[in-house]
Amino acid sequence: MSDPFHIISPTSEAPLFIFGDHASHHIPERYNNLGLSGEDLTRHIAWDIGTEAVIRGLCFRFGCGAVVAGFSRLLIDPNRSKHMQSLIPKSSDGTLIPGNQNVDAAERAERIETLYTPYHAAITKALNGLSSPLTVSLHSFTPKPAMGDVRTLDMGLLVKHDEGTAEDFKNALYRLAPKLSVGINEPYSAHDLNHTIDLHVAPRALPHLAIEIRQDHISHDQGVARYVKLLGDALKQIMD
Repeated sequence: MSDPFHIISPTSEAPLFIFGDHASHHIPERYNNLGLSGEDLTRHIAWDIGTEAVIRGLCFRFGCGAVVAGFSRLLIDPNRSKHMQSLIPKSSDGTLIPGNQNVDAAERAERIETLYTPYHAAITKALNGLSSPLTVSLHSFTPKPAMGDVRTLDMGLLVKHDEGTAEDFKNALYRLAPKLSVGINEPYSAHDLNHTIDLHVAPRALPHLAIEIRQDHISHDQGVARYVKLLGDALKQIMD
Protein backbone atom coordinates (compact mmCIF):
# COMPACT_ATOMS: atom_id res chain seq x y z
CA MET A 1 0.00 0.00 0.00
CA SER A 2 1.33 3.44 -0.92
CA ASP A 3 -1.57 5.48 0.49
CA PRO A 4 -1.67 6.63 4.14
CA PHE A 5 -4.70 4.41 4.69
CA HIS A 6 -6.73 1.75 2.93
CA ILE A 7 -10.49 1.44 3.26
CA ILE A 8 -12.25 -1.91 3.20
CA SER A 9 -15.78 -1.00 2.20
CA PRO A 10 -18.70 -2.70 3.95
CA THR A 11 -20.88 -5.07 1.96
CA SER A 12 -23.58 -5.44 4.61
CA GLU A 13 -25.10 -3.53 7.52
CA ALA A 14 -23.23 -5.56 10.14
CA PRO A 15 -22.81 -3.44 13.31
CA LEU A 16 -19.05 -3.95 13.31
CA PHE A 17 -16.08 -1.76 12.39
CA ILE A 18 -12.39 -2.69 12.52
CA PHE A 19 -9.20 -0.67 12.29
CA GLY A 20 -5.52 -1.58 12.16
CA ASP A 21 -3.06 1.09 13.30
CA HIS A 22 0.01 -0.97 12.44
CA ALA A 23 -1.18 -3.13 9.55
CA SER A 24 1.54 -2.10 7.06
CA HIS A 25 5.34 -2.01 6.95
CA HIS A 26 5.33 0.22 3.86
CA ILE A 27 7.89 3.05 3.79
CA PRO A 28 7.57 5.40 0.79
CA GLU A 29 10.66 5.62 -1.39
CA ARG A 30 11.39 9.22 -0.42
CA TYR A 31 12.30 8.08 3.11
CA ASN A 32 15.09 5.75 1.88
CA ASN A 33 13.92 2.96 4.22
CA LEU A 34 14.86 5.21 7.16
CA GLY A 35 18.39 3.90 6.75
CA LEU A 36 17.36 0.34 7.60
CA SER A 37 17.88 -2.82 5.58
CA GLY A 38 17.20 -6.53 5.65
CA GLU A 39 14.74 -8.04 8.08
CA ASP A 40 14.47 -4.83 10.12
CA LEU A 41 12.10 -3.61 7.40
CA THR A 42 9.70 -6.53 7.83
CA ARG A 43 10.05 -7.74 11.42
CA HIS A 44 7.80 -6.72 14.26
CA ILE A 45 9.34 -3.29 14.85
CA ALA A 46 8.00 -2.16 11.46
CA TRP A 47 4.42 -3.47 11.73
CA ASP A 48 1.97 -5.76 13.46
CA ILE A 49 2.57 -8.94 11.51
CA GLY A 50 -0.56 -10.74 10.31
CA THR A 51 -3.10 -8.12 11.30
CA GLU A 52 -4.10 -6.96 7.84
CA ALA A 53 -4.85 -10.53 6.77
CA VAL A 54 -6.96 -11.14 9.87
CA ILE A 55 -8.82 -7.86 9.42
CA ARG A 56 -9.58 -8.67 5.78
CA GLY A 57 -10.77 -12.13 6.77
CA LEU A 58 -13.13 -10.75 9.39
CA CYS A 59 -14.44 -8.11 6.98
CA PHE A 60 -15.13 -10.83 4.42
CA ARG A 61 -16.97 -12.95 6.98
CA PHE A 62 -19.16 -10.18 8.40
CA GLY A 63 -19.35 -7.81 5.44
CA CYS A 64 -18.16 -5.03 7.74
CA GLY A 65 -15.91 -2.10 6.93
CA ALA A 66 -12.40 -1.33 8.10
CA VAL A 67 -9.61 1.21 7.89
CA VAL A 68 -6.01 0.04 7.93
CA ALA A 69 -2.90 2.18 8.01
CA GLY A 70 -0.81 2.18 4.84
CA PHE A 71 2.54 3.13 6.38
CA SER A 72 5.03 1.68 8.83
CA ARG A 73 4.85 2.80 12.44
CA LEU A 74 8.57 3.43 12.17
CA LEU A 75 7.72 6.53 10.12
CA ILE A 76 5.11 7.77 12.56
CA ASP A 77 2.97 5.82 15.01
CA PRO A 78 -0.76 6.52 14.64
CA ASN A 79 -1.45 4.93 18.03
CA ARG A 80 0.48 7.70 19.78
CA SER A 81 -0.54 11.21 20.66
CA LYS A 82 1.17 13.91 18.58
CA HIS A 83 2.74 15.10 21.83
CA MET A 84 4.49 11.81 22.67
CA GLN A 85 8.22 11.44 22.07
CA SER A 86 7.60 7.95 20.68
CA LEU A 87 5.40 9.36 17.89
CA ILE A 88 8.48 9.14 15.62
CA PRO A 89 10.65 6.49 17.28
CA LYS A 90 14.41 6.90 17.36
CA SER A 91 14.75 3.23 18.30
CA SER A 92 12.47 0.22 18.59
CA ASP A 93 13.10 -2.95 20.61
CA GLY A 94 16.81 -2.19 20.71
CA THR A 95 17.16 -1.28 17.02
CA LEU A 96 18.34 2.23 16.15
CA ILE A 97 16.30 3.95 13.40
CA PRO A 98 18.89 6.06 11.51
CA GLY A 99 16.35 8.09 9.53
CA ASN A 100 14.62 9.23 12.71
CA GLN A 101 17.64 10.52 14.61
CA ASN A 102 17.51 14.11 13.42
CA VAL A 103 13.89 14.75 12.49
CA ASP A 104 13.29 18.50 12.68
CA ALA A 105 10.00 20.34 13.21
CA ALA A 106 9.34 20.64 9.47
CA GLU A 107 9.87 16.92 8.84
CA ARG A 108 7.73 16.02 11.84
CA ALA A 109 4.94 18.27 10.57
CA GLU A 110 5.20 16.76 7.09
CA ARG A 111 4.78 13.21 8.39
CA ILE A 112 1.84 14.28 10.52
CA GLU A 113 0.18 16.04 7.58
CA THR A 114 0.74 13.35 4.94
CA LEU A 115 0.43 10.13 6.99
CA TYR A 116 -0.92 10.50 10.52
CA THR A 117 -3.73 13.00 9.95
CA PRO A 118 -5.24 11.36 6.82
CA TYR A 119 -5.38 7.99 8.60
CA HIS A 120 -7.21 9.42 11.58
CA ALA A 121 -9.50 11.43 9.33
CA ALA A 122 -10.47 8.20 7.55
CA ILE A 123 -11.44 6.59 10.86
CA THR A 124 -13.46 9.66 11.83
CA LYS A 125 -15.32 9.60 8.52
CA ALA A 126 -16.04 5.87 8.78
CA LEU A 127 -17.37 6.09 12.34
CA ASN A 128 -19.47 9.15 11.53
CA GLY A 129 -21.28 7.03 8.96
CA LEU A 130 -22.15 4.24 11.39
CA SER A 131 -24.60 3.88 14.26
CA SER A 132 -23.00 2.52 17.45
CA PRO A 133 -20.92 -0.27 15.87
CA LEU A 134 -18.88 -2.68 17.93
CA THR A 135 -15.46 -1.27 17.13
CA VAL A 136 -12.40 -3.52 17.09
CA SER A 137 -8.77 -2.41 17.16
CA LEU A 138 -6.54 -5.26 16.02
CA HIS A 139 -2.84 -5.54 16.87
CA SER A 140 -0.24 -8.29 17.20
CA PHE A 141 2.79 -8.70 19.45
CA THR A 142 6.10 -10.49 19.14
CA PRO A 143 6.59 -13.53 21.39
CA LYS A 144 10.33 -12.80 21.63
CA PRO A 145 11.17 -9.13 22.13
CA ALA A 146 14.88 -8.38 22.07
CA MET A 147 14.56 -6.12 25.10
CA GLY A 148 12.21 -8.20 27.26
CA ASP A 149 11.07 -11.61 28.44
CA VAL A 150 9.59 -14.31 26.23
CA ARG A 151 5.81 -13.99 26.05
CA THR A 152 3.74 -17.17 26.25
CA LEU A 153 0.36 -15.42 26.14
CA ASP A 154 -1.78 -16.29 23.10
CA MET A 155 -3.85 -13.13 23.09
CA GLY A 156 -4.31 -9.96 25.07
CA LEU A 157 -7.26 -7.64 25.53
CA LEU A 158 -6.40 -4.02 26.28
CA VAL A 159 -9.11 -2.64 28.53
CA LYS A 160 -9.69 0.91 29.72
CA HIS A 161 -13.16 2.23 28.86
CA ASP A 162 -15.28 -0.87 28.20
CA GLU A 163 -14.65 -3.70 30.63
CA GLY A 164 -18.01 -5.34 29.95
CA THR A 165 -17.44 -6.03 26.26
CA ALA A 166 -13.91 -7.32 26.96
CA GLU A 167 -15.21 -9.69 29.64
CA ASP A 168 -17.98 -11.00 27.38
CA PHE A 169 -15.49 -11.53 24.55
CA LYS A 170 -12.98 -13.31 26.79
CA ASN A 171 -15.70 -15.65 28.06
CA ALA A 172 -16.76 -16.36 24.48
CA LEU A 173 -13.17 -17.17 23.54
CA TYR A 174 -12.83 -19.59 26.45
CA ARG A 175 -16.04 -21.35 25.48
CA LEU A 176 -14.63 -21.85 21.98
CA ALA A 177 -11.00 -22.53 22.92
CA PRO A 178 -10.69 -23.48 26.63
CA LYS A 179 -6.90 -23.86 26.45
CA LEU A 180 -6.33 -20.38 25.01
CA SER A 181 -4.29 -18.04 27.20
CA VAL A 182 -5.93 -14.59 27.22
CA GLY A 183 -4.55 -11.75 29.33
CA ILE A 184 -6.15 -8.45 30.30
CA ASN A 185 -3.89 -5.44 29.66
CA GLU A 186 -1.11 -7.78 28.59
CA PRO A 187 1.45 -7.61 27.07
CA TYR A 188 0.60 -3.89 27.03
CA SER A 189 -1.85 -1.84 29.06
CA ALA A 190 -4.61 0.30 27.57
CA HIS A 191 -3.82 2.78 30.32
CA ASP A 192 -0.44 3.36 28.63
CA LEU A 193 -1.03 2.83 24.89
CA ASN A 194 -4.59 3.49 23.74
CA HIS A 195 -4.48 6.67 21.65
CA THR A 196 -6.68 5.72 18.68
CA ILE A 197 -9.43 4.38 20.92
CA ASP A 198 -9.09 7.36 23.27
CA LEU A 199 -9.40 9.72 20.30
CA HIS A 200 -12.17 8.13 18.24
CA VAL A 201 -14.00 5.44 20.19
CA ALA A 202 -14.25 6.44 23.84
CA PRO A 203 -15.73 9.91 23.14
CA ARG A 204 -18.50 8.21 21.14
CA ALA A 205 -19.10 5.72 23.99
CA LEU A 206 -18.94 2.85 21.49
CA PRO A 207 -18.71 -0.77 22.60
CA HIS A 208 -15.23 -1.86 21.63
CA LEU A 209 -12.36 -4.30 21.87
CA ALA A 210 -8.61 -3.82 21.58
CA ILE A 211 -7.18 -7.21 20.62
CA GLU A 212 -3.52 -8.25 20.64
CA ILE A 213 -2.63 -11.59 18.99
CA ARG A 214 0.74 -13.28 19.30
CA GLN A 215 2.43 -12.84 15.95
CA ASP A 216 3.65 -16.38 15.43
CA HIS A 217 0.00 -17.49 15.52
CA ILE A 218 -0.94 -15.33 12.51
CA SER A 219 2.28 -15.12 10.49
CA HIS A 220 1.07 -17.82 8.06
CA ASP A 221 -2.12 -18.58 6.16
CA GLN A 222 -3.20 -21.49 8.35
CA GLY A 223 -2.90 -19.42 11.50
CA VAL A 224 -4.73 -16.48 9.94
CA ALA A 225 -7.61 -18.77 8.97
CA ARG A 226 -7.76 -20.22 12.48
CA TYR A 227 -7.87 -16.82 14.16
CA VAL A 228 -10.35 -15.37 11.69
CA LYS A 229 -12.68 -18.23 12.60
CA LEU A 230 -11.99 -18.03 16.34
CA LEU A 231 -12.37 -14.25 16.58
CA GLY A 232 -15.32 -14.30 14.22
CA ASP A 233 -17.15 -16.98 16.22
CA ALA A 234 -16.50 -15.10 19.47
CA LEU A 235 -17.60 -11.78 17.98
CA LYS A 236 -20.78 -13.40 16.67
CA GLN A 237 -21.61 -14.65 20.15
CA ILE A 238 -21.35 -11.21 21.75
CA MET A 239 -23.10 -9.45 18.85
CA ASP A 240 -26.12 -11.78 18.73
